[in-house]
Amino acid sequence: MKNKILIGAITLAMLFIPGTKVFANNIDNVENLSINIDVIKNGYINTDNVNFRSGSNTESSINYTLNKLEKLDIIKSEGEWTKVNHNNKIGYVYSKYISYNNEKEVSLENSKKINVKATAYSGDTITSTGTTPKWGTVAVDPTVIPYGTKVYIEEFDKVFVAEDCGSAIKGNKIDIFMDTEENCNKWGVRNLDIHILA
Repeated sequence: MKNKILIGAITLAMLFIPGTKVFANNIDNVENLSINIDVIKNGYINTDNVNFRSGSNTESSINYTLNKLEKLDIIKSEGEWTKVNHNNKIGYVYSKYISYNNEKEVSLENSKKINVKATAYSGDTITSTGTTPKWGTVAVDPTVIPYGTKVYIEEFDKVFVAEDCGSAIKGNKIDIFMDTEENCNKWGVRNLDIHILA
């Protein structure tokens, strides 16, 4: 009798296992769909090339390399890493190598256009305003361009923020933060037009 009860219990349990498996598969499908739904912003790579990894650490395998200005969908920031969707493949890129696209088109209608001598700098320091410099930070003479001012640079089609200064940055000069010393050397010194946004 005990054997019959045990066999019956095992048979009943096995009937529910396939249902449980189907339910788990449905959960996986929902999670995969949510990845697409959760995409919040578009962005692009701001350095010459960067590894697109399977996980959020340097030990994770490299799927392939992304090139400068390559576009991607930003899912969410996870500390020093950002989860992204590139060509329908989910992976991770080191956050400082990603820039967000501007949410709306820049209006230059009330801006003030000036010509400046532009140099470049790099390094993980702290700016004069207490922030960590990143792609999008410029050092300025605050008597010419006050801290916090948004500056549109035609060369990059990007809005930068005046957050830093330097002893050599006087008058119509700016220093653009770049991710590597090599990129700074490639940039050198250039004269270019910038727009001080209203």
